[in-house]
Amino acid sequence: MMHPYPEGFMSKQLRTPRGRSTGGRPAADAPSAAAPADSNAQLLAEVKRGDGKVDGPMGRVFQRVLGITEGGADMAFTRDQLQRYLDQDLQLAEGEWFRGKKLSGVADALMKQLDTDGDGKVSWTEFRAFEKQTLATVAPGAGGSRAEVERAADARFGEIDENGDGRLTYDELFARTRGELPRGTDHKDLIAQLAARIALDAVDVDQRNQPVKKRALDRNEWKKGAGDMAD
Repeated sequence: MMHPYPEGFMSKQLRTPRGRSTGGRPAADAPSAAAPADSNAQLLAEVKRGDGKVDGPMGRVFQRVLGITEGGADMAFTRDQLQRYLDQDLQLAEGEWFRGKKLSGVADALMKQLDTDGDGKVSWTEFRAFEKQTLATVAPGAGGSRAEVERAADARFGEIDENGDGRLTYDELFARTRGELPRGTDHKDLIAQLAARIALDAVDVDQRNQPVKKRALDRNEWKKGAGDMAD
């Protein structure tokens, strides 16, 4: 579902030598980062740089990692800032065993995936290289125009909104993401949790005072988020 990073990056870069560390169950070892991936060069090369303005759903996430509310085009975040975002903003793995090791492992894996020039920081250009792939998960099969993107996003919303109440909750996003991960993927719970929380934090515009897990997205927010990423 909504994972704004290339398919399988967590399962390839995070590994648990003995047992699993998903959900709330203890494991012998927390996830650890493996070798950097180099599969992002094409994505980075395809970035539409435009005026470099930090905006849209992915721009909001970028700014929150930096701890700012506007601007940031000439800034880059560090691994420590990323881990703070995972911990404090997303509340990733809250209440779970070995939470500190999970946060550290996820931060390491994300940095290896996002830091394409290897300077230890992630710039806006590097970060927005994944906007295209994120859009493909929010509005799969969309054409070039904003109207076409929003129609595709509307259809996708209907697929995820299983109870038909017009809202996408954390549980629905988590379940859909987990169910669509390839068989044999490691750390499914952690990947699905990360994806659902980032989706809610990126697209939500009116519930910032609520913990991420308690927020929900309506159809208009979802469609607008997709349209903004396409612009």
